Amino acid sequence: MIRGITMDHKLYRIADNLGVRIGEHEGGERGRWYDGPRIITIRRGLTYIEHRCTLAHEIGHAILDHITNAPAWIQRKQERAADQWATGFLITPEAYAAAEELRGNHRGGIASELYVTRHLVDIWQLRWQRRTDDLRVR
Repeated sequence: MIRGITMDHKLYRIADNLGVRIGEHEGGERGRWYDGPRIITIRRGLTYIEHRCTLAHEIGHAILDHITNAPAWIQRKQERAADQWATGFLITPEAYAAAEELRGNHRGGIASELYVTRHLVDIWQLRWQRRTDDLRVR
């Protein structure tokens, strides 16, 4: 758990350095990014892992200067990019390899070992699959 807590402190420091305030909201989506006032809110009642991954995702929006009220097609791209940022921040190749060594190819086990959601494990696996596919093509 020490690695997870260290990463959490880094997330809050990044938000602070970006001038982003973090608050909470009731119900609805897990997280929200408001670009004008530079505020992130996280839904109350999330598990530790959900909170951590949501915060990383929303900070991804802030770092990437995403626009809150963009057209739907841009929002979809922004969501994918924020997921990619969160995945890259929370999962290193070394940590993933260690988790896979302990848990085999069980997504839930890997996610638990890394203190992330299965969704981020899926994104990480897809990213690395594409990278290895690109290497085979060259």
